[in-house]
Amino acid sequence: MAIYTELSGEEIAEVLAAYGLPPPERVVPEPKGYVNTNHHVWSGGRRFFLRLAEASTDADVAFEAEVHAHLEAARFPAPRLLRTAGGAPAARARGKSALLFAYAPGEELRARDVTPERCGRVGEALARLHELAAGFAADRANPYGPARVAGWLAALRDDPGGADARAALPVLEDELARSDALPGAPRGLVHGDLFVDNVLWIGSRPSALLDWEMSCIDAFALDLGVALSAWCWDEGFVPARAAALAAGYRGGRRVEPETSEALLPYARFAALRFAASRLVALRGPDLGRDRMPRKDFRPFVERLVALRGMDADRFGSMLGL
Repeated sequence: MAIYTELSGEEIAEVLAAYGLPPPERVVPEPKGYVNTNHHVWSGGRRFFLRLAEASTDADVAFEAEVHAHLEAARFPAPRLLRTAGGAPAARARGKSALLFAYAPGEELRARDVTPERCGRVGEALARLHELAAGFAADRANPYGPARVAGWLAALRDDPGGADARAALPVLEDELARSDALPGAPRGLVHGDLFVDNVLWIGSRPSALLDWEMSCIDAFALDLGVALSAWCWDEGFVPARAAALAAGYRGGRRVEPETSEALLPYARFAALRFAASRLVALRGPDLGRDRMPRKDFRPFVERLVALRGMDADRFGSMLGL
């Protein structure tokens, strides 16, 4: 999330009007992340989250709308995506899709507040999501798969940037070559971006899993690999967190042998993918911290190096698999 497009009050009012809502009473920009322009908006005495999709196609928006409809029908904890008065999944602003979400209550965790117990809850939520995949009919290939990562690294090859980027590039290139042979594994609907700041909590339970823009159809092992890097790292992988994440997942669904075998390669790919995307983002225009805080790519290189140093037995032992 970032502020790429500065919408005027009149433009936001036009978006709200498409939903049958009055002009905004209050608007607060949300500058976290990289991909979209986001605002918290109050209208008609209610709070909403407005996302201007900076790069999403109509097909991307339609898929995400299918995801939200499926999750809402299953009472899965995710924000409700509103439809316009005409039934469309998004309004338009500056020629881009403007998606409006109902306010999702809950608190975001600080990194220091992540515990094995919380990781277990995240594992349970992922298991439920993957169980719900059996009834989901829409399809979308992973837009951030190996081909996309290859494009990022190709763009960096001639001019990777500073010394840290130059030092990291050979490791990223080597891992990219390995990602051409990611193993086959059970597939279905995955979140694809389940970081700590994409889960809200009420007490000890997740109240909402946020930001489904990267959701797609891919290996369930990818979601587990992303969650492992996002939730189970603190200057190194924390075995108690990793084991709790896996135990929570196993408590909600059977882990297929193919998923267990694929988890380490997909965890490595997840670390590669986020290291590469953050590295590329650093090459883009600096909008200022009030509009787009920068994220350091180096922690994901560290995760990748740590995973590359594990064999299957050590990795499985860490997760209790």
